[in-house]
Amino acid sequence: MLQGKFGNTVSAQDRQAVEAALRASDQLNVTPTQAAQTETRSGKQRIVLTEPLGTTVENTEPTLTWDAPSDGWTFRVHVEDRDSHQTVVTSAELDEALWLVSSPLLRGHSYLWHVEATAVGSHSKAPIDTSAPGLFSVLSDAGELQIQNARAGNPSHLLLGSLYTHYEMWPEAVLEYRKLVSEVPDSPEAIRLLRNAELRSNAQLVTAAPQ
Repeated sequence: MLQGKFGNTVSAQDRQAVEAALRASDQLNVTPTQAAQTETRSGKQRIVLTEPLGTTVENTEPTLTWDAPSDGWTFRVHVEDRDSHQTVVTSAELDEALWLVSSPLLRGHSYLWHVEATAVGSHSKAPIDTSAPGLFSVLSDAGELQIQNARAGNPSHLLLGSLYTHYEMWPEAVLEYRKLVSEVPDSPEAIRLLRNAELRSNAQLVTAAPQ
């Protein structure tokens, strides 16, 4: 059983995270409604947000990336607090499709972000294209402490992957579960954990701002 593959003695809280991840892997699904919304919104935009989307980031100054036909375009990124709807940071004019957030975001908060494009040399300041909004969260102080404590104890891939799953850090969970599957390739539990995390990571759900 995978529940025994901790590698060290772990806390009851960490063990609960592993058990929750195993239970969640038995209920693997993304609803058709969510998938359809993502496809529809992406299809209408020439700017498509790529990272982070529908996930939690550990860094308070994450790198935001997107895809766009960038030749002849410049970009501006806007980040707002999901709950207050206040803009918290806006980028300068950018000539590439990525931006390292320039001031720390608050831990435990969720943020909406979007990208606007303008034509290089245009006298008009009106954007020629605007992405659909994306949603991400910043790992809470409690989550950061739990993960750092776990890392300090030389944890198993199962434990780290389960903690990342608990905090919805999907790309990190995928990496840990891939290592786990390499260790126990015949384990159906490990394969389910990986597939669950891959689905969540690849879904990249674009969440519209509340009306």
